[in-house]
Amino acid sequence: MAVVDIKENVRLKLELDGGMDGNRHIIKSKTYSKIKPDVENEDLYTVATSLAGLQELPLFKVKRLEEIQLMEE
Repeated sequence: MAVVDIKENVRLKLELDGGMDGNRHIIKSKTYSKIKPDVENEDLYTVATSLAGLQELPLFKVKRLEEIQLMEE
């Protein structure tokens, strides 16, 4: 039995540095949906850094969120 994966949904999440609240680090995030499933990681990162340049807070982390369906072949 072979199992194949089908990328159904890809989202781009920017985590922004909101500073400190006492000893707790504050992370604010923005998520962009409807990303093409076949986009390369380098291209997605380039777009993320460009979008981060438009934000007031500095970029902390870039995440690629994927939903993958597993099916028997």
